[in-house]
Amino acid sequence: MRYKSIILVAMAMLLLFGGQVSAEKTSGLNVHLLRSVKVAGKDIRLGQLGIVRGSDAKLVARASNIAMGRTPWSKESMVINRRTVMSRLASSGVLAKDVRLTGAEKITVTRSEKVIDAEKLITLAESFINKARPISKQAKWRLLRRPDDLTSPETADVKLQARMGPALSGGCVCVEVAMFRGRREIGVAKVLFKQVYSMRQLIAARNIPAGTVLSEKNTRIEVVTVSRKPDEWKSPYGMICSQAVQAGRVIRPTLWKTQKPTIMVHRNKPVRMKIQMTGFMIVATGQALQDGRVGDLIKVRNVDSKRIIMAMVGADGTVTPVNNNKR
Repeated sequence: MRYKSIILVAMAMLLLFGGQVSAEKTSGLNVHLLRSVKVAGKDIRLGQLGIVRGSDAKLVARASNIAMGRTPWSKESMVINRRTVMSRLASSGVLAKDVRLTGAEKITVTRSEKVIDAEKLITLAESFINKARPISKQAKWRLLRRPDDLTSPETADVKLQARMGPALSGGCVCVEVAMFRGRREIGVAKVLFKQVYSMRQLIAARNIPAGTVLSEKNTRIEVVTVSRKPDEWKSPYGMICSQAVQAGRVIRPTLWKTQKPTIMVHRNKPVRMKIQMTGFMIVATGQALQDGRVGDLIKVRNVDSKRIIMAMVGADGTVTPVNNNKR
């Protein structure tokens, strides 16, 4: 009987304490952490970081609602490790011995959002401004400032619409790209443009001394963008560089001048005078009283008559009396 009593007592204790141990195990928490999650709202809750289970529904609900920190900003990521999870559980009254963690060692948390990047906004704004403000073929719209990305809740169905923004000075134009959720505007990006022009400029290909004739061999032409409409382009080839220019420097139009024609007739030198008549030509000898280039009118003394006349210098070095031309 004594042994039977001992056995009965042992069985009773086993049932009593065994039930308590089982209760303790079933009343604990099993938290399986995910490797990465996206969250919305202002705060991160433990229930968003993984799967929380347990036999005590109230404890599971309380643990799932424990705050783990603020929600990341747009395009920001945060990392929460197991130590942080255990610390937040302990501060909420859940003992470490009652918690079993499984899954990831660290959880990467990002904001649940849809990002419309700046490139898409710029493309939409450029398409709009080219239709709303057409410009000449010489000009184009240059982007002045890259806009910020637009963000919206990941599940939101949004639409983009471009429109003219506020008036700006200095030849700048603002295009607004608004984001709508239904009829409600939930964001806007401002894209700034300025009208610019393409201009050709002359660059010294090597050091050019003053008085050098400009050509394709000692110069090159580059196309640059300027904010004002450029003057009409005139070819500089054949012009004289009035100042010395170092290689790589811009040769502006103020630095070149027209090359003077060669002097064909020299002062006090003999010159042939030609008078073209119908069917024949008279040739006489004269004395140039001035230097003359092709096309110049100079004074010439007829050697035979000693008479001084005005004559035009020809490309062959002869002169033709202008009175004869008038007749």
